[in-house]
Amino acid sequence: MITTEKAFDMLPAVVDLYDKLDIDAYRKKVTEENKGKKLDQTSLGINLFKFVLKNSAKIKDEVFEIVAIFESKTVEEIKAQSFMTTMNSFREIFADKEAVSFFRQAMH
Repeated sequence: MITTEKAFDMLPAVVDLYDKLDIDAYRKKVTEENKGKKLDQTSLGINLFKFVLKNSAKIKDEVFEIVAIFESKTVEEIKAQSFMTTMNSFREIFADKEAVSFFRQAMH
């Protein structure tokens, strides 16, 4: 569970991540490509996660910051820990339906 305080602390980095990756353009492209098809939310989520990973070099500072807040660690500690630990935490954050709903509402 992500606390309200952590969600608010993560929000600036999440918005920066959203803007740097131009998630709005990505969503429009996916919608256009799948016009008239029933979209599977799980597949869409996996594809979005893959898109984020492909473009991770653009947003690594934001990822470090978001995971540091989530794990209550410093950014330096996150940079030093195993890649899989960091990615699992990042995935867990964006698998939290309440957190994602909060982030989505804050950006619209």
